[in-house]
Amino acid sequence: MTTENINNKKSFSRRKFLQRGAIVMGGSIVASYFGCSPMRRFAAQTAEGMDAPAAINTFKPDFWFEVLKDNTILMKSPKIEMGQGIFTGFAMIAAEELDVTPNQIKVEHASTKTGSIDSLGTGGSNSTLSLYQPIREVAATMREMLKEAAAKKWGAKASDIATENGILSFGIYKATYAEIAQSTTDWKVPKTPALRTPNTFKYVGTEVKRVDLEAKVMGTAEYTMDVTLPDMLYALTLDSPYFEGKIKTIDISAAEKIDGVLKIVQENDLVAVVAKNRFAAEKGLNAIEATWDIPKNWQQADIEALVTVGNGKEVNVQKKGNAKTILQRSPSQVYRQEYRMPIAAHAQMETYGAVAHVENDKATIIIGSQNPDFVRKQVAKDLDLKKENIEIKTPYLGGGFGRRTPKNKASQAARLSQIMGKPIKLIPTREQEFYNDMFRPNTHHVLQAFISENGTIEAISHDQATPDEVIKAIAGNMALNFIGADWIAAGHGAGFIYNFPHKTASVWDIKVPYPVSIWRGVGMIPNTFAIESFMNELAHKTKKDPIEMRIELCKGKEEINERYVKILETARKKSDWDSAKPEGIGRGMAMADDRKGIAVCVAEVAIVEGNIVVKKITQLLDCGKAINPNGIRAQMEGCAMMGISATLFEEVLVKDGKMDVSNYHEYTLPKLIDTPDIQTFIVENAPEPYGVGEPPLAPVAPAIAAAVFDLTGKNLRSLPLKLA
Repeated sequence: MTTENINNKKSFSRRKFLQRGAIVMGGSIVASYFGCSPMRRFAAQTAEGMDAPAAINTFKPDFWFEVLKDNTILMKSPKIEMGQGIFTGFAMIAAEELDVTPNQIKVEHASTKTGSIDSLGTGGSNSTLSLYQPIREVAATMREMLKEAAAKKWGAKASDIATENGILSFGIYKATYAEIAQSTTDWKVPKTPALRTPNTFKYVGTEVKRVDLEAKVMGTAEYTMDVTLPDMLYALTLDSPYFEGKIKTIDISAAEKIDGVLKIVQENDLVAVVAKNRFAAEKGLNAIEATWDIPKNWQQADIEALVTVGNGKEVNVQKKGNAKTILQRSPSQVYRQEYRMPIAAHAQMETYGAVAHVENDKATIIIGSQNPDFVRKQVAKDLDLKKENIEIKTPYLGGGFGRRTPKNKASQAARLSQIMGKPIKLIPTREQEFYNDMFRPNTHHVLQAFISENGTIEAISHDQATPDEVIKAIAGNMALNFIGADWIAAGHGAGFIYNFPHKTASVWDIKVPYPVSIWRGVGMIPNTFAIESFMNELAHKTKKDPIEMRIELCKGKEEINERYVKILETARKKSDWDSAKPEGIGRGMAMADDRKGIAVCVAEVAIVEGNIVVKKITQLLDCGKAINPNGIRAQMEGCAMMGISATLFEEVLVKDGKMDVSNYHEYTLPKLIDTPDIQTFIVENAPEPYGVGEPPLAPVAPAIAAAVFDLTGKNLRSLPLKLA
């Protein structure tokens, strides 16, 4: 049924709803909210501020909300909850229009069979922003449908029906939403009603307990690794730890003799051990003797030499004035520095596995993916199945951070299920996850500034080298050709937000031998580290206060200028920037504009036994409208810790054609003792929510680096920061 048909229909039969006493809002009803060429909007908006609209599949009878028999409401989310707290925010937003309390709403992931799925996936800190208006409109429409049904039953006007806490009332009449739902056979779909005004909100902007808190605290929340199906078998694949490694020789004789091993599958590039239990599968995998054909014995020095400005193809991503010309005018007035960021692993707690059950021409895949629609298309292609015959179910994710997008085990698990005729659980080992991660790529940055005689910065440039494989891994070569440059990673944050009269930024796209993908914060982390570190060095060189210099460079008549100045002035006050520092403490700051959210970080550090120790982090975030302040603060604190981790600890080196880490004992992460005093401040500055989950991460590294310089006089320009 097309969008036009649905919208022109005045009523539709209850048979279109679930036959279990539930009202269901079909995704096709709300097609008009999403149908305006999502890919074109994606390309245009991404180039500006990583503001990707929701791309909901609206041409199927999918479901948004259900009113259940116990008068609670089930919302099937098109976005994925992976710890960032969006389920709670969605419940709060919907509650305002449904006239219920947030604890009356249960949120779960929609499956590709029973709910609307965002084909762009979950990421980019845009879940709440992209669905803020649609959720309100769908919920308000649902409320009015209930009122229309009650009005017809009671002989009243819908406008005279009152709603509160899931109860409809009119004079002597009163009924729950569930009672009206169960007694109504035909439903009238009204035009989208007027929405609640923010000054009437009861829940948005207040502290609300997470809707998934109890399940996660009590251990009842289900992750992929918890899933068990009848007659399920266990499998592990033989994966090359080497870059582009192919099997040269293989001996499976010992593996076949392991008790519990049922079959060693060898099919093209797929080699897998299928067993009765996980222990037998792992023993069988370890018993396989294989040698590998390795195209090149890559070393760390090779990778760094490859990813260097000047190599690959240059793509200009920002240009104002004649910066390049001015920078060549007088070399003695040009300040130039280089910065590097290393390869990093995702290191999420749950390895990225899948459970698959293929029966004839149908498949069910259970996988903690950030993009279920991508997985469905992938499995359909790899197994030659119809996409509509594949259902992707998403449990909770044991850590996302961009790891759970491309490159997964779904197709392998599904093929093994086909071969064995039973459900297959395929969860890679920790070692496999580290060796075969989709890594955060290493980067190289060259920044130059022309400083005039009076100390003003007349021109500035940024050249950044990094792989272009991130956008290709997600959307293919066509997407990269369409948008011109990898705005997702390389170009994300590569330009300058400051009002320099002449400025330019270019990315140098390079092919690398190891797999890369999104890592939380994407390009904002390396680009902000380089740009904001350079800004702090320029402030020192021109004898200006770092905050005051930025305020002067951010002033303007646009709304964004006012937001920049406001958060910088607030940061000065909240961090006690102008106060005297305690003995042995260095202080530094940085800012970033990411996903429409503006973040400022002020860091204080000390040197303890030759090591950099972060003593205090002051985080400020202008997130537009704050939906759930408690959840926002949690995200800011998480960004502070992940920022400290990326700044002081995380690094993967290349040795002998593979990554040099195999497990957590070789991949350093911060411990409880590394947790500083974290102060968070929310700055509200708009009527709609902006990005929260990633913006506060970007300025942490340059703020810490600036604090180290303030204390020691040493400018550290490569991560992780090391004094020796």
